[in-house]
Amino acid sequence: MHSIASVRSAGGAAKYFTNDDFVAGEYYTSEQAGEVSQWGGGGLSDSPIAEGSAVTREAFEKVLLGETPTGEQIEAKENRRPGYDLTFSAPKSVSIMAYIAGDKRILGPDGAFAQSVKDTMAWVEKNLAEGRKTVDGKTTAVQTGNLVYALFQHDTSRALDPQLHIHSIVANMTRMPDGKWQALHADKIWSNNTVIGSIQHAFLRTRMEELGYKVQLDGKHGTFEIVGVPKDVIDANSTRREEILIKSEQLGIVSPKGRDSVTVNTRDAKLNVEDREGMVKGWIERAAALGFDGKDVLAAALRASREQPENLAVRGYKAMLEVVNTAREFVSGLLRSPEPLVDAGIARLAGSPGDARAQLAVASAVRILSQREAAFQIHQVSKTALDLGLKGVTIDNVEARIDRLIKNGDLVSGQIQHKGQMVDAVTTPEALKVEQSILDHVDAGKGKGTSIVDAASAPSRLQEAASPRELNSGQLAAATMIVSSDDRYVVVQGVAGAGKSTMLQTVAAVARDEGKQVLGLAFQNKMVGDMREGMVPKHLSAEDMEKAGVSAQTIASFVWQNEKYLSDPSSPGAQARRDELAGTIVVVDETSMVSSEDMLKLMRISEALGIETMAFVGDRQQLSSIDWGKSFAMVQAGGITMERMEQNVRINPDNKQLLTVAALANTGRAGAALKVLGDNVTEHSEPATEAADTWLALSAEERTATAVFASGRETRAEINTAIQEGLLREGTLKGDGLYVTVHDRVSKEREQLRYAHHYTVGQTLTVTGQVREVGLGRGQYQVSRIFDNGKVQITGPNGRNIRFDPQRIDPAIRRDRLELTTLQTLKIHEGDTIRWTATDKDRGLDNSALAKIVSIADGGITFETANKEQVTLERGDPMLSRIDLAYALNMHMAQGVTADKGIGVMLSYEHNLSNQRLFNVLVTRVRDALTMIVDDREKLEWRLNSNPGDKTSALESIGKINIDGVEAKQDAANAALTAAFDAIEGENAGDRLPNLPGGDAKDDLRDLPPIPAADSQGSDAANDGNGKGNENAAGGHSEAERDQIGMSGPVSMDLDDLPPMGASETDYSTFDASADQIYDPGAGEPPAPTRDKDDVDPLRQALLDHLEGDGLGIVDTSIDDLTGIPPMPGRDDGQIPGLPEKNLGLDL
Repeated sequence: MHSIASVRSAGGAAKYFTNDDFVAGEYYTSEQAGEVSQWGGGGLSDSPIAEGSAVTREAFEKVLLGETPTGEQIEAKENRRPGYDLTFSAPKSVSIMAYIAGDKRILGPDGAFAQSVKDTMAWVEKNLAEGRKTVDGKTTAVQTGNLVYALFQHDTSRALDPQLHIHSIVANMTRMPDGKWQALHADKIWSNNTVIGSIQHAFLRTRMEELGYKVQLDGKHGTFEIVGVPKDVIDANSTRREEILIKSEQLGIVSPKGRDSVTVNTRDAKLNVEDREGMVKGWIERAAALGFDGKDVLAAALRASREQPENLAVRGYKAMLEVVNTAREFVSGLLRSPEPLVDAGIARLAGSPGDARAQLAVASAVRILSQREAAFQIHQVSKTALDLGLKGVTIDNVEARIDRLIKNGDLVSGQIQHKGQMVDAVTTPEALKVEQSILDHVDAGKGKGTSIVDAASAPSRLQEAASPRELNSGQLAAATMIVSSDDRYVVVQGVAGAGKSTMLQTVAAVARDEGKQVLGLAFQNKMVGDMREGMVPKHLSAEDMEKAGVSAQTIASFVWQNEKYLSDPSSPGAQARRDELAGTIVVVDETSMVSSEDMLKLMRISEALGIETMAFVGDRQQLSSIDWGKSFAMVQAGGITMERMEQNVRINPDNKQLLTVAALANTGRAGAALKVLGDNVTEHSEPATEAADTWLALSAEERTATAVFASGRETRAEINTAIQEGLLREGTLKGDGLYVTVHDRVSKEREQLRYAHHYTVGQTLTVTGQVREVGLGRGQYQVSRIFDNGKVQITGPNGRNIRFDPQRIDPAIRRDRLELTTLQTLKIHEGDTIRWTATDKDRGLDNSALAKIVSIADGGITFETANKEQVTLERGDPMLSRIDLAYALNMHMAQGVTADKGIGVMLSYEHNLSNQRLFNVLVTRVRDALTMIVDDREKLEWRLNSNPGDKTSALESIGKINIDGVEAKQDAANAALTAAFDAIEGENAGDRLPNLPGGDAKDDLRDLPPIPAADSQGSDAANDGNGKGNENAAGGHSEAERDQIGMSGPVSMDLDDLPPMGASETDYSTFDASADQIYDPGAGEPPAPTRDKDDVDPLRQALLDHLEGDGLGIVDTSIDDLTGIPPMPGRDDGQIPGLPEKNLGLDL
């Protein structure tokens, strides 16, 4: 476990840590701590302080105050941070073996744990240490490769449990390449927090294995436990965790954020233990009471370590045997499917067992990451490889392998934007080829289409077809382009609520008049079937399109039906299909959610079958594809023929506030939109409970018209449970209820399912497509055993056990053939609203569609579906295990929903889910009113401003195209925001500008509802680590203007942990960006900066920002945002304000 915090007071640090961790004297610098404190870092060279020497209080305090090891003084600045506390905690079983079993090889400055931390800090120093250099007014980060830090090893948690941990206090200083000292630029250290943790875990795993222990992975980020240390012993020595869980249960708190507050509020005061021998004796006695003393585990480890041969020749022979065995073990299943990222002669070319396994680990890491993203950070490749836990694999092996793949051209170097900075990344030749092919198809299709109506007569024909309605300018332009363009591929970029269905109905009508047809391709048969009056699905599902006079099918079925003709387009079958599609216009809806691979398939099919017009319709600012790529945005940047639909016709035109919010959200100005919502945003310590109570307080009629939206799975589940309980109390739900066992999906990438540690006994493995290479047929199985050799045993419905090796699953097959679920108990009642989590085509039950439980009787459960039909499922019916409560929907389901009113929940600590795209979906779902309930408004605004939620592009990563860069987003924002505000002010006001500073024009937005004073970001959000402001911040705005804007730069969103998109049966409600994360952007992020209150009209300021600035609120990426971190609360009056709490994350 690794955590990071800021040290905010050098003078107070010694006092603050004086009594902590039960070491007499100062916390870090006790005379008794000489063997467990030591200096480190390349910054100590040529100084009186020797690396590895004990830390004295005087020297420690001087360094924190800015005096360098060589005696120079770094310039003191206001708000300067003394340093950063990187805390490394050993797995509980390691602490137990060290202190209870007495394995002293683990402890001390040369012990396994300290060495793993030293190795990790050497990597941090080499890769993450930076200073800043300003040339001609532009500040850039400069890699320095040196740090100054002090290590302090401690042995207990606050609950007096054995807890081995080391604090690495990194001083806020580094020596630049020119030899001058200056403040440390720590952004990379913060943002790579989980990478640092994974590296240390891998080093420690390797050292524990060298000591003879067997280890097994346990949790995320490569955490592990020692085999042989019982779980009850681990739990008995984790009383701090148990205390937090019990207190949380007593308070009814189930969210991780709520438990965090319990962690702080129940934290024990600092203690000073005089009788340390008595304390250790108590640990030993507590373990003995459970029948454990650790001696057998230690003896086995000692024997295993002694059996390692000392003779170099023998050791070399043993190592080569292990390499060969590794090759046989892992490559045997790949012989029929050559692995491009693993050397053919692995046993011959690899220099060590660690090198051999590193090849396999890196290959798997690339597959895991490339399923979701086109390009990914190099450090994330390393982290993902290390987290697989292969024996002997450390960061050194992994980085060497990545370098080799880049040199060979198997990976391609580039850069992507992450947390407001450009970072080193890699992509794959395959991703580059797919993206370039898409752009080539667009170019080749220009002039190759066939118009069905000439451009001159198209507008009148379309308006006539739309009668009695009238198409607005955007709808008319888009429809005219579709029916009159000579290009094969065209794009309609339309904001949420732009009236795409109305536009397509007119296109279909004109096409029919000309003897043509429109084929619509939608994501699912039915995105959401709504049971509530006043809430109508507007997502163009296949069923919706048919109602609009358009024949339709799912994208997945269209690809499956026609992909077979690509190999031989001249075959009789292909010719017959070509005849069927003659004169067909294909419209692809919600194209932003189409992956790059599927986009290329659609283009290849359209050309092979002679389809002359394919229109891609969607909004690049809403949800992106789940699998890799952002092809819809890419083709727009590549110059495809396009029309825009920028006017939101869904929202009540009289609701100027909501129109403004939607306009700002659609241009990435989520923070400004949150301000405009004003009093409609409510802060609450338990947002899910408050959302449920708010909905339950409505009348029956208001409930019908009000939808509840949640950003994530956990929040949605909390709201669903709370609403169901409320309906039971008031008597709306009837009967005693019925307990059913339902499947809850476990989010895993395809490649992760090739590793046994991703399976858990008791889970259900559903085989949706035959896995012949390991002998698995379709059906459901229970995971019954995990073997040490990496094999998994599953039990079929007939009780027959099947043992298979996940490593033999062919990684080249990209279909989702396996699905893991856990079994949960759900109680349902008559009157409950549920949704299906799977599809039963025979009975017309669609994945994600809503239904209501009409009755529960002995004969079965009767449901009323969205189309008012009734279906009865007998007890034991498989579909009864594929339901969930549906009083609240997550945002991935919400993209296809419209409601009169809405209650939305977004949480600042959901790092992946608090992004501009999901916010845009949320605020554009409603017609009349929106209430948002948040945990922390200020932090959420900061999070939204800094997280656009953009996916990566392979071509963009190597600089071949600009899709979501500042300039590209500027152009899109100019067009969208101007058009939106023109629509708000009136159709004829397009050339009238709002008030500019010093102008005499009246504000034309007087009829907006009152808006409370806006939050603004404090000026030191633009300070560097020394408190020095940067005049280039916020795109060149003055400091006063920056205070008003209150925005920080956009960053890349990491959606690596989302479940597969799959075919049309994808259950979007199961998306969980907090589970099994590959990218973990929030763990290690600094908290949101503090902001002062300022009486600024947020709507007027948004317009000024757009017209005068860059329109996006972009902050200079050289600015160190960390200076604005608010102080952490103290426990008592004697505590220095702002100092970090100690032992962060030690027990949990």
